[in-house]
Amino acid sequence: MLSALKKHFARDWDRGAARSTDWAGRIVGALKPRALLDLGCGDGAKLSGYLAHVPELFCGIEASPSHAAKAEARGIKVTSMDLNGRWPYADGMFDVVHCAYLIEHLHNTRLFAMEAFRVLKPGGTAVITSENLCSFLNLGAVLLGYTPFTLANCCGWILGNPLGLHSGETYPEYVSIDDPAFSGVTGHVRALSVPQAKELFDKVGFQTEASSIGLLPIPNGLGRLLEPLCCRRGHFLLVRAKKPVSAK
Repeated sequence: MLSALKKHFARDWDRGAARSTDWAGRIVGALKPRALLDLGCGDGAKLSGYLAHVPELFCGIEASPSHAAKAEARGIKVTSMDLNGRWPYADGMFDVVHCAYLIEHLHNTRLFAMEAFRVLKPGGTAVITSENLCSFLNLGAVLLGYTPFTLANCCGWILGNPLGLHSGETYPEYVSIDDPAFSGVTGHVRALSVPQAKELFDKVGFQTEASSIGLLPIPNGLGRLLEPLCCRRGHFLLVRAKKPVSAK
């Protein structure tokens, strides 16, 4: 029974994650940035597929050496670093900052938001996806006395929630546990809610829209109908933050 439920959730999880990726990719593609920064760019394939043009400047940050090499082969200028610190880019350097499923790995989320604001040009946009701490799925886990699904990844070990799709498994981290960069890539250490994400990015100066999709464990079809009524309860967090044109 549990195995069948996990397969059902896995399918709807994948659908929600794909929708969040598509949401972000379409926004970035429509903005046609001349200077683009992709944080956690992977091999560069996912976001590049939404770009109908070649940015004049396309930078990425990626911890995995194998992924970084593939991204560089696509023309992305890749740096590897701990994103809990300052970023190696000048003020007002980018039109768009894209970040997919990375901020939940960081403990210094406030500095992340500040750095995104700093490196964007006035009028620039940050497009961010993550997981929503206050999703129906996470709330259900807490009610049962388990770790929220979003926080079960503990330094590469999936712990504290036997209902999770990968409970008891090991998640590849690409760098050793004693590597200085490990703190910037390992596990999920801070998950935001929809209102918290909006408040955070607003507080550093952005004009922010935040919502969520994927009302797991509600089946996908019904969940999509209910999303407009439950914009804070989807499992996949969507943040679009614009730096005001008047900002320095």
